[in-house]
Amino acid sequence: MNTQDERLQHNALFLLCKIAGAKRGETVAIIQDDTTKDYARALAECALSMGLRPLQIDISPYAGETRYTAYSNMPLINPLRAAIEAADICLMTTEQKNTDFSLFLHDPDACDISLLGENRRYTVDVTGMEHWEIDEEELLQMRQRTRRLVNALKRGRRIHVTTALGTDFAADVGTKPHGIYPVLGIVPLYGEVAVVPSAGGVTGKLVVDGASQFAYGSSPYPIRPHFPGGDELERPPLLIELQAGKVVRYDGDAAQVERLRQWMYEAEPYADMADEVGLVTTRSLDNDRYHWLIDGTHQSRCVHVALGNANHTNTLIHGKKHIDFDMHAPTITLDGLLICQDGIYLDDAVERLGAEKP
Repeated sequence: MNTQDERLQHNALFLLCKIAGAKRGETVAIIQDDTTKDYARALAECALSMGLRPLQIDISPYAGETRYTAYSNMPLINPLRAAIEAADICLMTTEQKNTDFSLFLHDPDACDISLLGENRRYTVDVTGMEHWEIDEEELLQMRQRTRRLVNALKRGRRIHVTTALGTDFAADVGTKPHGIYPVLGIVPLYGEVAVVPSAGGVTGKLVVDGASQFAYGSSPYPIRPHFPGGDELERPPLLIELQAGKVVRYDGDAAQVERLRQWMYEAEPYADMADEVGLVTTRSLDNDRYHWLIDGTHQSRCVHVALGNANHTNTLIHGKKHIDFDMHAPTITLDGLLICQDGIYLDDAVERLGAEKP
């Protein structure tokens, strides 16, 4: 066995054992297509070696040249739904931009519920799995950090976020937002706390030096792209000002500003409201190297603010239209107490504020 095969096996074992908590005799449904089948096979073989009962499910016929976009409302396939619902653990290895558990189950809330990481239906971005240099201790600490940060935010009142480039905004936490959720279902390298603000819950200036998301009702081309063949991060940052949760001013590179304008105002209700504040808790550089390659967002040591139409009917985190905008190396205070410095969470502070009460 060569080094890459050993690392692939090690990473699959970590995912199944330490993240999914798999136990001998449990069933594991693995959803794959032609681009992920080798990784899915590696996960299945690892599952067998652990005494699990894996089942690989190939949905390649629905991908085609359009990569699922022709099936944005994929027909309900009862055997697929039955397998997901019956399995103790489900691993979706297909691309998360165009496939998710809402698509498979015909349940609009199923995607966001799976992102919480509590029902053992996981999104596994398998790209480069044979190369991941996993720091098991840090990834498990990241998951603990995320849960404690949720607790701390629910007990607080307001966060203040700044960056060296000029980002400066405040967001309500505590009981005011629609929700404060751990995002621990995109495994094993990613973690985030999603604050879903109520109307008027975010005010201030965003200096978007990172990328914008290419998903959730996005325009045909990302507003601020960062992917092979479409990198515009060398252009001036995108400036977005929010007042009581609503965009009141925006400026920057002319092409990016025009894309933003068209996306926000292409249809009513306008997508000019703060839809989410995402506090990224991972420190994994492999998350940045191998994941989110479709748009270059959700980088480690970042914060993102999503714009959208703040329509959370039948959703937890994502409104009907939703695009994240990344800002690097944030410094964050919670009610005046420092909890994050230049994108690194201060675990002692987060633990003190968010530890489970006896």
